[in-house]
Amino acid sequence: MNKKFILGFVFFLAFSVSSFAMDQKIEDLLNKVRANQNKIEDMSADITTVIKSDMKDKKAMEQKGSIMVKGSDASRMEMTSPLNQVTITNKDKMEVLNPATGQKFVQDLKKLKGKLGQSSVGSSPIDQTKVLDYFDLKLEEKGVISKSYIITGVPKEKNKFMGMMKFYIDGSRNLPVKIEIYNTSDKLVSASDIDYTKVKDIWVISKNTSSIVVPGGKMEIEMRFDNVKVNEGLSDKLFEIK
Repeated sequence: MNKKFILGFVFFLAFSVSSFAMDQKIEDLLNKVRANQNKIEDMSADITTVIKSDMKDKKAMEQKGSIMVKGSDASRMEMTSPLNQVTITNKDKMEVLNPATGQKFVQDLKKLKGKLGQSSVGSSPIDQTKVLDYFDLKLEEKGVISKSYIITGVPKEKNKFMGMMKFYIDGSRNLPVKIEIYNTSDKLVSASDIDYTKVKDIWVISKNTSSIVVPGGKMEIEMRFDNVKVNEGLSDKLFEIK
């Protein structure tokens, strides 16, 4: 048998085994992360969002409201200040309602995903890793005693907005603590730091602090979650879209 063929086959086999082992490590890590998320059948919280901008004449803005989540594909966000608005997502539909006027419109998320080129639109706001289903992944391991991991994802489908996403995982708690998004030129456009608290022995988000590059400047967004409740048995009617 040709020696070059044998060497090539051995290299291919070694590469395939190494790739499989890496894919398995990524899958094992994501399963550990999702094990905590899977404990959450439903969640509710009061939310306060503070938005700051470094652009001229832009004052800090504060929004107040609440959020409810059930399962992996149903959420309800009610904004009470400064605007009064209810946004419900349920599977492939999204409804936006003005409680004062009764005016509403329903959006087909499948069509929206197609226009934006982002399959993750409408994903659960508490499942930080769901978006990774649409990426090709690689794993980087950090530390010896105190382990941490970086999962880098490149979109499987061509995306004109996003070139890469990085998830930083705390190995001691198996939680994503930082998420970075890069554009197609590998420029950092968004970075989010995530804090957690324990409710009923389940890690739930308590604060998300994001820095986002926008045309003409940068925005800082801090979202705080208070009065967090988990697995209280939220009614399906709260997430109905008619």
